[in-house]
Amino acid sequence: MGIDKLVKNLHKNLDQGELKNATLRCDRIDELLGKLEKKKDKLKNKLESETSKSKRKKLALELRIVTLELKKGRRRRKELKAKCDRLKK
Repeated sequence: MGIDKLVKNLHKNLDQGELKNATLRCDRIDELLGKLEKKKDKLKNKLESETSKSKRKKLALELRIVTLELKKGRRRRKELKAKCDRLKK
């Protein structure tokens, strides 16, 4: 799954985290954050091995985007944590 699609799905699930199916959303959010983390690791590895200046610049931009989205997603997930834990009990 591409970065754009992952980010789009993450935003959709974060926005809908307050709905009745919040436990399912929380699980899905955790899954998407895990995928973004793997994507971040792959981008870091590619960036380290790349020699072309233009490709390095593009990879650095993608890495920055993924890092920011992870940060936002984790922050929102933390906000939803209490509600998710309450619904799981």
